Amino acid sequence: MNKFINNFEFNDKNYNYYNLKKIIENYPELESLPYTLKILLEQNIRNTNENELNDVINIFINRSSLDQIKLYANRIIMNELNSVPTLVDFNCMNEHIHKINNNIELINPKVMIDVIIDNLDKNEQKNKERYTFLKYIGNKYKNISIIPANKNTLSQVNLEYLSTMISLNHIDNKDILFPEVLVGTDSHSTMINSLGILGLNIGRIEIQAAILNSFITLDFPYIIGLEIKGSLGQGTGLKDVLLELEGILINSKINGKIVEFYGEGLKNISLGDRTLLSNLVIKCKGKCGYFPIDNNTISFIEQTRGVNATLIKTYYEEQGLYLSNIKIEYDEYLELDLSLVKPILIALKTINEKVYANILTNKLKTFKKGSFVQDNDIVLAVIDICVNETNPSLLIQASLVAKKACEIGISINKNVSRYLIFDSLVQKQFLEKLDLLKYMEKLGFKIVKKEDVKLNESISLDIEKFNFNVSSLFSSDKNIKNQINNLSKSNWMTSPALIIAYTLKGNINFDITKENIIQDLYLDDIWPSMNEVNEYLEKIDYSMYKDLYKNIFEGDEYWKTLEYEDFSSYMYDKNSTYISKIDIFDIKNLEKIDIKDAKIVALLDDNISTEDISPLGNITSYSPCALFLKSFGLRPDEFDTYENRHANALVMIRSILSNIKLQNKIVSPKEGGYTKDFKAGEIISIYDFSLRMKENNTPLIIFAGSRFGRGKINDWAVKGLKILGVKVIVAKSFSKKYKNDLIKLGILPLEFIDDDIDSLKLKGFEIINIKSNKIIVNDKIDLEIIKDNNSKVITVQSKLDNSMEVEYYKNGGVLEYLLKDIVK
Repeated sequence: MNKFINNFEFNDKNYNYYNLKKIIENYPELESLPYTLKILLEQNIRNTNENELNDVINIFINRSSLDQIKLYANRIIMNELNSVPTLVDFNCMNEHIHKINNNIELINPKVMIDVIIDNLDKNEQKNKERYTFLKYIGNKYKNISIIPANKNTLSQVNLEYLSTMISLNHIDNKDILFPEVLVGTDSHSTMINSLGILGLNIGRIEIQAAILNSFITLDFPYIIGLEIKGSLGQGTGLKDVLLELEGILINSKINGKIVEFYGEGLKNISLGDRTLLSNLVIKCKGKCGYFPIDNNTISFIEQTRGVNATLIKTYYEEQGLYLSNIKIEYDEYLELDLSLVKPILIALKTINEKVYANILTNKLKTFKKGSFVQDNDIVLAVIDICVNETNPSLLIQASLVAKKACEIGISINKNVSRYLIFDSLVQKQFLEKLDLLKYMEKLGFKIVKKEDVKLNESISLDIEKFNFNVSSLFSSDKNIKNQINNLSKSNWMTSPALIIAYTLKGNINFDITKENIIQDLYLDDIWPSMNEVNEYLEKIDYSMYKDLYKNIFEGDEYWKTLEYEDFSSYMYDKNSTYISKIDIFDIKNLEKIDIKDAKIVALLDDNISTEDISPLGNITSYSPCALFLKSFGLRPDEFDTYENRHANALVMIRSILSNIKLQNKIVSPKEGGYTKDFKAGEIISIYDFSLRMKENNTPLIIFAGSRFGRGKINDWAVKGLKILGVKVIVAKSFSKKYKNDLIKLGILPLEFIDDDIDSLKLKGFEIINIKSNKIIVNDKIDLEIIKDNNSKVITVQSKLDNSMEVEYYKNGGVLEYLLKDIVK
């Protein structure tokens, strides 16, 4: 593949790279590929061989969703919640392999893993168990970096500190540069796409494969091009853009698609604002929202890292990955004209309603007056900057409105209770460094915790006496339930800057876009331009970021004093309720399918979700998990959530198929996680049934209806079934993602062809045999049902849809496949 390698010199050093421009010269059809596809093209060519080159090129030329490509991650980022169960399994795998062959060296991750502890939970026991384990793992393995608990969010640390934008490998005496690409388990990890880095959110099963192999397999992505035009007008800000764009994305049904932003209007959108737009794509169920690298990107890197980013810029320009006017062919086109965006308020109701500011008065009905206030007066203004809104532009815009109001000499009526809530002190520091916080304080905005928000007492009495329809304004609905006062009948969400503008008037009964705020003062007179906001953003210097991250790996005193036993195997505490292991690693060498005398554990309807299989939320008082936790002396208020217990296999295995609303036809009409042991003639929990079957190595099988495994990615919804002993699931159809995960853990998915549970009149006492002398792609397999000494054979469809899935299943799962040669 050397024919595609090129080089350039920078600071007297020679750098090599796989030149996309050379590839495009040979295959001109690739020139119009979107930026994200060009990044994937570079990866796939760099990691292929000469014999497979044409196949790779043809896939990118044809751009068919039926084809698959590989995404090679050179970094994995995880928060604490997802990292602990993932690393428990990884460590357990190492211990399993060491037992088989103690001469095998420790298997380290092939890619860099950054774990950011973002849990600020005050549960000391939870923290101790998790932190001790993570500290052990961080010291045991190369390429695993643990960032102790701090006040910065995962996306913030990733964006402002961890990301390098380009990566380098030393191969055959050459320094090879390539784009940084990452995968993560938290939806906010994809906000790195705002920095021009391709990052995808994937499940924990795929993460484990990426740890060992550095790549995951993708269906060829569908790319939507979203053109940004124009510039925001007076009275509008990012909040209005987000609300407007949300409607566009939802109506366009972007599920599972990549949205790539482009257009002249991008120069008007700061890096911080891009993170929120990128996150909005995820919120609307897109795969990611990608911003190509441009001057704003390079400026942000230099500002946050205190470096000269010329090397980064040179590389991306050489590759044609720097934003330009080149014609791109997208699968679909959308556009957003910033100049057409209007100020928006959201009426916070059971179903939220979007209202444009210029027609707000049409929504107002009553106009009574009292001693202090009257209908439509604003009595509460709360600017609540959520922890995930790492960009300061919203605050800067609001502060500049406050600054202009103070300079003119306008004040806010004392009847309005005004509050500032910072989820992170970093946001407060931005305003202080820019000398802007004082203007918010001059207007009477008090910095408080969300629980301290309240109305003026005399105002409350007046409202109650006359039953006024007064208004409260909020910048976020994150903490809204805690902040809304029962006396406030009308609650609105809008941008921080618009909140200040409205409070200067004191009521919402006017068209803020046209009518005066006071006397001859209008919104245009106090509203900052985007250039003004961006000028302040550029004033934020590197010293602040340097102070923010200088001791980020050290941790606080609690972290420093945590001790662990430095043994080759981790010493799991038998009394731990948050961390325990179950070894499910099992290398096989299957050449045929031979499942004998399988027992049916469940007969299930259509639309069984991953949450039906592995519940989420609070652990209920009388669930199997609750009874187990009670045996450790825990009270119901200490049970916590299933998500927080995901690293405790002994808890989670008891949760599988335990949903109280689960309808297993074997025990109908009884609901919940039960089945029937026909030999003993009793109804017992599915967990207890699985223990009985394991005693004599009886395999288990589940029959189900359509769309089995739909819903959120949840590794326990697959891993838990494997631990129970489920070898096969036969359904009318599967969620594609769930089906893939079944195969990656060695469970065989089969689909009915002409039959179903009802037509076969299955009751649950039948014995099932499945045999095939071969394991091949899309095979049709015979399934024998033995009932009352009578045998019936039906044909079912194997859902091993490609050669890689066949290999995974033959070896017992994806991890077993990746490690079989090492173990041998």
